[in-house]
Amino acid sequence: MIARFPQSARTILASALVVATAGCAGPSEPYPSLAPRPIEQISMAEPNRLDPPVAAADPAAMERYAPLIAQAKSADADFRRVLEEERLALAHGRGAAEGSDAWLSAQVSLSRIETARGPVAKELADLDAARSGLDPQTDTGAMIAIGQAFQIVQQLSSAEDAAVAQATGR
Repeated sequence: MIARFPQSARTILASALVVATAGCAGPSEPYPSLAPRPIEQISMAEPNRLDPPVAAADPAAMERYAPLIAQAKSADADFRRVLEEERLALAHGRGAAEGSDAWLSAQVSLSRIETARGPVAKELADLDAARSGLDPQTDTGAMIAIGQAFQIVQQLSSAEDAAVAQATGR
């Protein structure tokens, strides 16, 4: 059957057959491996981090702020005493007409009460000023100590606010 074709057609057919069989031959180099590459074996998960150590209040700072706390507690006791002394005058002046003797007496009592609140407010302001002067990055123990002292004095101040509001009916 091939004999019927001219020589040029046989050459073309043989060339096509050689080219077709050459495509089936494998490359001289091996294919790259399908195994994971070294970079693919590195975990991209977030690393486990240890919790930072819990910071504690600096004992020296606690001692430094202890007198301020003691002064605030003493001032709060004085405030409580003044509040009790003036409670009756406040009650009488609550419904009194403005300018009356009872109203004036209540105003004087209210002034004494507010004056008695001053020392706790001063201690709170002193602690706040000291707290703002510390660097939270380097003075962690002192920051904790002053934070605790500030919280104690702030609770005293808040309790005084509530006591005045109750005594004045506000």
